[in-house]
Amino acid sequence: MSEHATQLSVVLVDEFFGELTSRVFGTLAFHGRLPFPGLVYHTQLSPIGIRHSLSLLIQQQLVLWYDAENTGQALYEADVPNSYALARSGKYLKLVQGGLGDTASEILSNYIALGHTRVEDLTRTYFPSSDERGPLHEIITVAHHPHADSAQSVRLNGSKHEGAHTVDSLRSTISDLHKAGLLCAVHESHFRPAADNINEAEQAVPRDGQIKSKREEQATWELAVLNKLEDWKYGSNKDALGRMQTGTKRAFDGRDNQPVGKKRKLTHSQPSGVNGTGSDSYHTEAGKLDDDLVLRVNHEKFVILMRNQQLAALVEESISSTTKKVFAVILHLAGSQLRKCKNDLSIIDDGQDDEIYLSSLPQVSTDELKNSIQGLPDLSDALGYAEPSKIKPNLLEHPKKVKRRRDSREVGTDEALVEGSASSDESDEGSDDSKSDIAGIDHDSDSTNGDADYSSKPRNHKTPDTTPDTTPKVKDPQSPLHSLRQHLLLLTEHPHRFLIPIPRQSAVPEKWAIPYRSLSNTLLNQALLSITTSRFGPLAGRLLRILGANNTNDSNPYPKLDEKMLVLLSLIPQKPMRTLLHSMHRAGHIELQELPKDGNQRRPGTTLFFWFFDPDRMRKRVLEETYKAMTNLIRRARVEREGVRAVVEKSERTDVVGREEEFLGEEELSAMREWREKEERILGEVGRLDDLVAVLRDF
Repeated sequence: MSEHATQLSVVLVDEFFGELTSRVFGTLAFHGRLPFPGLVYHTQLSPIGIRHSLSLLIQQQLVLWYDAENTGQALYEADVPNSYALARSGKYLKLVQGGLGDTASEILSNYIALGHTRVEDLTRTYFPSSDERGPLHEIITVAHHPHADSAQSVRLNGSKHEGAHTVDSLRSTISDLHKAGLLCAVHESHFRPAADNINEAEQAVPRDGQIKSKREEQATWELAVLNKLEDWKYGSNKDALGRMQTGTKRAFDGRDNQPVGKKRKLTHSQPSGVNGTGSDSYHTEAGKLDDDLVLRVNHEKFVILMRNQQLAALVEESISSTTKKVFAVILHLAGSQLRKCKNDLSIIDDGQDDEIYLSSLPQVSTDELKNSIQGLPDLSDALGYAEPSKIKPNLLEHPKKVKRRRDSREVGTDEALVEGSASSDESDEGSDDSKSDIAGIDHDSDSTNGDADYSSKPRNHKTPDTTPDTTPKVKDPQSPLHSLRQHLLLLTEHPHRFLIPIPRQSAVPEKWAIPYRSLSNTLLNQALLSITTSRFGPLAGRLLRILGANNTNDSNPYPKLDEKMLVLLSLIPQKPMRTLLHSMHRAGHIELQELPKDGNQRRPGTTLFFWFFDPDRMRKRVLEETYKAMTNLIRRARVEREGVRAVVEKSERTDVVGREEEFLGEEELSAMREWREKEERILGEVGRLDDLVAVLRDF
């Protein structure tokens, strides 16, 4: 990780867990993997304090450890990418609260505070078997509300819990979170670094010596290693993704009666891990979660939800709010088929509409979508509709066709004047023709992009009464299915191409696929363009669009343009354009290549300067600046809090909470209001920067 990302992670750990823990985490982040004696040497702290900090960081999975030979000399390593998720804890709670309710949000907040815990331990915290509360309840209460008073019946999150009235409802909510993928099972590989997990998987997977070709044997073994890593990471195979078991799994009886293509798992081959059970033994016969199951927050699933929010906002901005609701349902249905935001199959080109590419995308059928939009308002109200008899085709004629017809008339008139052979009768007929064309009597049969055939039908031609009416009948616009398909077609035909229709086959329902990669690139390009425009003005945005629009050649992904070509394309004078180009180049938004004409002598007069746009370079540059800005904002909030520290600590006392006007004076209340406003503005800006980080890094 970069320096600014590491500094941001250290500041987040300091903000959530204190200075002692942040010093241990920062030492591991900046020095790399260290044993315990090396950690004591670099931090100059007591071994007891370091052990307490390590236990907390390992519980939160912010520090990974590995002991290869089980000698007791473990090596510790900071997990910097996972520590960034601390900045998104509030968004996680808001997403769950909007989707699953307040009870699910409260349960998730406890999992965020604890890192990971057993289902039975969390259940006992809500419903203790005796009046004596265990240590887990104290940890949760202190983590969320340090000054909670047990005499006021204050439970988790420092408020009276009213959602989980029974044990069954509590476990049902936990099961819903696990079913949605927001909570995942904990495995021992989650506490090891990625390189050590690969080594363990390579040792656990045997090589098949029966394959003759070494290349096939190597490919088969590498695929088995990847499958082993996937099983460890997600706790189940790909076929069981996002599904809840309603009964115990049938044990393998030794007979080869499994369906073809289904991955078979043996009972003795399952790693015990932290849970003590196999990855598919999460539920009992009644369909409930196992009490010994250890769960944690699944950050990758929340990234998918954040991407769904931004894509839905893009649809609302591009089309309409009603179409946004339809697309949000599509994203929700497709999200259940995804494990992570960036799939391995995303390397396939989006422009290839072949069977391989379409099969790699999550697909949603029209029937499934129709059953999921029952609660949405009437979709037909957001679509314009007119009777076919009221539509005037001449008003819908393409301007290119009108221009071609007008030019052809002018050419004919000039020729007639030059030759002088046009009689009065012919001129009258020509004028009649022109009048009829202007009136819209003569219509073209094809109106696609103005490239239609201008051959007209006889004007006095009338269809006999015996001819059957072959005009296609328009479907009822009030039909829910028809309105739904109209919104789907809007999403398909939009320039952003939000949906891809799957070719229909026999006995296969109509399906739609979401091209996540192209949509993520659209969000990225819009974010980069917005940043450039806000910093350097609209002319700089025009230059960036010109340089980015030419990025179409696969062999040369970054075409280069000189100043003369940019002047012609952008219509900007050379002097102001040159100033903009140098300013954008210093900021890292565009790149410059020098091509000397006279070999190694780089004289300005004989050197060609080509400008080009590299989105990946700009993305990395802006990402580092965003990390730095978030770090400065969090530090600024800490400085502002120190100025009113006494008032804040007084307001957080248990006897003052809810009675501030009675115990605080006018000056203290004014200082508290001013601090709350500053904190809200600072944290709101941090949240907006986090949205930008998600677009630049995660999507």
